[in-house]
Order: sequence, then C-alpha cells, then structure tokens
Amino acid sequence: MRNNPDSNKPGDTALEFEFESLFAAEESAPEERNPRPNPGDEVIGRIVRVGDRYAEVELESGHDALYDLGGLDEPPKPGDRFRGHLLRVRDRVLEVATGIARGGVDLGVLQDAADGGLPVEGKVIEVNKGGLVVEVGPVQGFCPLGQMDVRRVEDPTVFVGQKLMFQVMELREGRQPVLSRRRVLEAEAAQKAAETRGKITPGARFRGTVTSVRDYGAFVDIGGLEGLVPRSEMGYGRKHPSEIVHSGQTLEVEVIAYQEDDGKGRERITLSMRAMTEDPFEAAARELQPRSILKGRVVRLQPYGAFVELADGVEGLLHVSAFGRRIGSPRDVVKDGDEVLVRIKSIDQATRRISLAYVEPGDLETIRDAAAKPHGNSLGIDVVAIAIDMGDDESDEAGEAGRVRAHGPKGTLPSVGAMVRGTVDRHLRFGLLVALDGGAEGFVPFAELDDVSTQQDARRKLPVGTSLELLCFEVREDGRVRLSQRRLDEQRERETARAWLDKQQPTKASQEQIGSFGELLKQKLGL
Repeated sequence: MRNNPDSNKPGDTALEFEFESLFAAEESAPEERNPRPNPGDEVIGRIVRVGDRYAEVELESGHDALYDLGGLDEPPKPGDRFRGHLLRVRDRVLEVATGIARGGVDLGVLQDAADGGLPVEGKVIEVNKGGLVVEVGPVQGFCPLGQMDVRRVEDPTVFVGQKLMFQVMELREGRQPVLSRRRVLEAEAAQKAAETRGKITPGARFRGTVTSVRDYGAFVDIGGLEGLVPRSEMGYGRKHPSEIVHSGQTLEVEVIAYQEDDGKGRERITLSMRAMTEDPFEAAARELQPRSILKGRVVRLQPYGAFVELADGVEGLLHVSAFGRRIGSPRDVVKDGDEVLVRIKSIDQATRRISLAYVEPGDLETIRDAAAKPHGNSLGIDVVAIAIDMGDDESDEAGEAGRVRAHGPKGTLPSVGAMVRGTVDRHLRFGLLVALDGGAEGFVPFAELDDVSTQQDARRKLPVGTSLELLCFEVREDGRVRLSQRRLDEQRERETARAWLDKQQPTKASQEQIGSFGELLKQKLGL
C-alpha cells in the first residue's frame, strides 16, 4: 500500500484497488504498532492515490484505508487532507467516508451510519406536524423541528427541496428513521471551533458572519465560535447596531479580548469592527480646513453648547458663545436633529476637538470668500463654502474678546482710555464677555476684575445681567475690545487724590513743613 515507483509509469491503467491485494498486504504486515480505529471513530489522513472508484488514504494512525468516491461531485487529489469517519471494516480492509450520498443508501448502510455516527445525505420533501419529512435513499425519515438547526427555526418551509446532511439518531424496524441535522452542524462547528481557538489572540483578524443583532451589539460567527461586537466597537458614529449590520452579513472583525473557557461554559470573545477602519477624526483633521462652512446635524445639546455631527464619528462643538448673538441656551436657536450650517474655527488634534461657529443661512453670501473654492474630502462631508478670515482667536476660547463681524463692526467701538458701561453677557473660561451700551462687545480678563479670579467666582459675584463700569485699555485693528475694572478703579483713585490735593491751600509755614511729603505723595500717585 505504500508508494510504489512502478505504479506511476506512463500508460499505467486506471488504478483499481482490489480487496484481495489489501488483504494480502494486511496478512504480510507485521504486528500493528497503533490500535486500529473502530467503526464510527473520527479519522484524519492524506489522499495517496486516486482510482476510478476508490481513493487510497493513509491515516494518521498509520493504517491504510479505502475511500469510496461514489456520489462525490469532484474527486480529491493526491496530497489532499482528509477528515471523516471509519464506516466499516470488511475483510480486514478499513473503509472511510465523510458522509454517505443519498444514491448509495440502503437499510444496511443506514445501520452502519447509525452505528458509526456518519452523516447521510437526505432531501427534505415536506413539512408535517412537529418536523420535516426527509427522503434518504429508498426510505423516508423524520427530522424533528428542534433537530433541524442549532438555532430556532422560524419558517421550516425554507428547507423544503434542499439536500442536506443528517445523522441517524434512531433506527427501528418498521418505523421511520429519526434524523438530526443539528448534530451534524454541531460536529462541524466543534471542528471549526478547535481550529479557530488555535488562531485566537488579541489583534487577530477574521472574516465572520453576523448571527444576531441586539441593542448592545452584534454576535458574529468567526468559525465555529461566536464573538460579540459591542455597540461601541461597531463604528465611530451614533447609529443603532441594526442600522449598521444585519443577520447573515459577512464582515471583517478584529479580536480585542479573549477569555478562555473557565470550565463553566463562559468563553468570551470580544470583537471590533472599528479597528478595521480608519479613525474618521484623523481623516477630518487631515482634510478639513478652518474657515470651511459645512452642513451638520445637531446630535446633543448641553448648557454650554451644541454638538454637531459632521460625519459618522466626527463631531464638533458649537459653543454657546459662537451663535453670533447673545443667547441664554443653545435651545433658543437649535434642537436635536436640526440640520445647521457651521463654520470650522479650529481643529485640535491633541485634544480631538473641533470648534465651530454658527452660520445664519442669510449671512452665508456675506461671509463667503468668493476666491476660495470648497474642497472635497473622503468622509463625504458637505463643504458648502469657504468663509473669509473671521479673525477667530482660540487663545481666549470661543471668541471671548469682542470682535468686528465680517459684515461690519457691531456697534460703536470705544476709544482707548474711555470709561464705558456695559452688561455681563457671558461667563467664559478666561473672563467675561460684556455687551456695551454703544452696541459693541468687549472682553474683560479675570485679571482685570476686582476680587474675581475664576469662572466660578464670576458666576457667583457677577451673574449675567450685572451692570459694570469699565475702562477700555485696548482696541485692536480687527475690532476686538479689551476692558478692565481694576484699571478704572485705579484711574478714579488718582483723579480723587488729584482733586483733593488741588483743593488744599496750605500756608507758607505748613508748606515748608509738609512740602516734601506732598511732593512724595504726588509722585506716588503719578500726579
């Protein structure tokens, strides 16, 4: 039975392996070193030679066997791996098979299949109460509905007309054979699972099939084993799992965690779909530019602003101070689900933040840069236009300094050194935004306020609507106004001291006595 160099001579007739030659080989062979498998045992081997009717198989146990090629659509090739069951031992010759084709079935073969646990091919011909009628060779068998699949069968009629493999569960004289497809599927899954377990490690990638979809994620069969893709690992957006995948869908996943079976059936495989795709924020940071005017959708509202989804997994913050006018809450302007126009003020890759400004549809043509053309991107984000330079200053967060808008100054700008009156409009991270009586806006840093050093102090001591008197100490070329309460207090102190000194008319003697002190006081006060 071993390879014979003469057997491969050109012109050699088609190989027919006779039972007599195998019997003679067995007679002449020395005592076997490995025990011979029994009917029904699973066997693994390699195809050695292929004839017209049989293939010679060399089993891992060291035994030779015959594999009946009848009923196969395509014969195997020498060198192919073989996994099946020992069907029978006849005249000391081992006969193996992966299954029994429907055309080669009789009652004797069915009994062999039942004894050896070998699957047989059957055709589902009808559905009856409690199961399905299956034609197996010259007999009709019955497969209970619960044995038709590893999962619940909702519509058994889908199997009618299909040729499937079954295992014989029960064979009694005068009664229909009882069949199980579930056992065949479980055996195949167990074999695949054993192979898959050897490949599972964090970072390993598999092609799997979605078996079910839940609110918290989707289960995926990666080869005899099911893993869970949590909702957070299904993508970068906010969609429900059912909007992303469906049962039966084939997809690529990556293992991110694996807990081996602890003996209580708790084997857990955590998978990721996100790991197979590029982080869309990285693409947005690379392809989008400040001043781009985009269409987005409001997905979440907070007291401090609105989060706007620009693409799946790409969101920006529309701060409450970036709506172009004083508002108490983002809800005064937008609501969840609204489609809005926004302008990118900045993209910070380190903190993964995109800062946005609200664009009134009526202002679009006014702020559009006619010379700049909208650019494309791989994310499918709708870039409507490019705005002219709005002079955003992110160092004082969300435009904390008052500014001239693109369509002209907002109100009358004060002059440097002027005392102005205004009302606290917003509490910002580094100071206050104040609406001045003249219609302009000004920014007051915390360092320029009395007894206020933090945003919490300001909210408590200077709530929105508080009237203030301030000194304008800077007006920039772009119209930004910076104000100070502390400097106004110091100026008033100087003016009070000067007025008091001017009213004093000391005598010549007293001038001689306190003259030097008066001069020192004037110098100290800068008078």
